[in-house]
Amino acid sequence: LIVLFFLTFSRITGIFLLLPVFGNRTIPTPIKIGFSFFLTYVTLPLIRAKELYIIDSFDALPLLFISEFVIGLIFGFISFLLINSIYLTGLIVDYMIGFSMVSIINPEDETESPITSNLFYILAILIFFIANFHHKLIISIAYSLEKIPIGSNFLKLISPELVIEILQTSFVFGFKMAAPILVTILISDLLLGILSRAMPQMNVFIVGMPLKILIGLLALFIVFPSFIKLINNIFTRMFDYINIF
Repeated sequence: LIVLFFLTFSRITGIFLLLPVFGNRTIPTPIKIGFSFFLTYVTLPLIRAKELYIIDSFDALPLLFISEFVIGLIFGFISFLLINSIYLTGLIVDYMIGFSMVSIINPEDETESPITSNLFYILAILIFFIANFHHKLIISIAYSLEKIPIGSNFLKLISPELVIEILQTSFVFGFKMAAPILVTILISDLLLGILSRAMPQMNVFIVGMPLKILIGLLALFIVFPSFIKLINNIFTRMFDYINIF
């Protein structure tokens, strides 16, 4: 039973390593370990007792621990791919309104990221907890322990077709969120081009940059409520893919 507990703990630890929000580097490691330990204790009774037969020798334990950890990583990787659509949206928006020349350090992975990406990510975290998606996360973990028994071969679970489909969905969500700002800025660029032809003496570069920032931020403010629904759809689709996996 102790070995089964730590095998389950290994899978849940792999899940939380790549999981959005919970896998954030700003969350102290002892809290992550403690939460994984507590969640393992809660979900352990859900594991069928007949699965204990898989442990026939201690020589197989290292491979089993690695296998469970990789299954957890695949679980978290699916969610990571969907959340990347939010960063794609911020990248497109920043490029269109002229914020791409300025980046800030993302505290999650200590890399440079667009300004609006961090804004959308903070919004996503709020929606994640307000809409009780953390409850769905616990249900999905329990569901994985039921459908993927402890000791399963992770090589049989890898599906390139599913990964490609998730990547396609991620790009669709990213462009769908950025589409209103993208279209608005393209229209403003067209109008500025017409003005530059009508009034050659006007410096389009000096006028265009602040104008595009103003129009872009105004469009972002107008469509911001629709982002809440789209981010909610992203999390819903994320858990659908996790259950499919």
